[in-house]
Amino acid sequence: MQKFMDKLFKGIDYFTGILTGLMVVFVFLNVVLRTFFNSGLTWSEELSRYLFVFVTYIGAISAMRVNGHLGVDTLISRMRPSIQLLMYTVSQAIIACLMGTLVAGTHKMVLQNLESRTAALGISYSLLYGIGYITGAAILLMAISNIIHAIKHKDEISSIVVMSTSDDDEIIAETQNSSMSDEEYEKSLREDGGKDK
Repeated sequence: MQKFMDKLFKGIDYFTGILTGLMVVFVFLNVVLRTFFNSGLTWSEELSRYLFVFVTYIGAISAMRVNGHLGVDTLISRMRPSIQLLMYTVSQAIIACLMGTLVAGTHKMVLQNLESRTAALGISYSLLYGIGYITGAAILLMAISNIIHAIKHKDEISSIVVMSTSDDDEIIAETQNSSMSDEEYEKSLREDGGKDK
């Protein structure tokens, strides 16, 4: 099951990358047309806007899976494991409730806009609003899964509650693969900082 989920989310990441690429191409094309040919594509601007919305909603699903949403874990990481479990469970329950609200709100918006269409592309607004179903349901299920995982693995709660960032992962990998002393590591950081400037 884990392999399937990994492949699914890798596919989602590729899909959001493709959508982002298309958005950049359409915006760039419109800029070129307006700058050099004094014309533009109205559908391109509208499509770029909707692609941005889709990238945001779909990207939120991927970020939830890797615990990569914006957050501060300074307080919770200093608590006792039992308090960490309680706070984590409450925060995930709040996320699940909010996603339930998103799905309910999405349903109302979809029903209200069944007949409405976008100006340039003529796409039904209910199709555009429907992305809220996917995002809300996926994050709700992940929040419930996170609660179950945390309760089953109480001994790992300290690592579960820590926010994940790619920078942290790179630093950890560097330090684990390196046999440098602390002084040598600080020196290399200063040198790298000087090169960037």
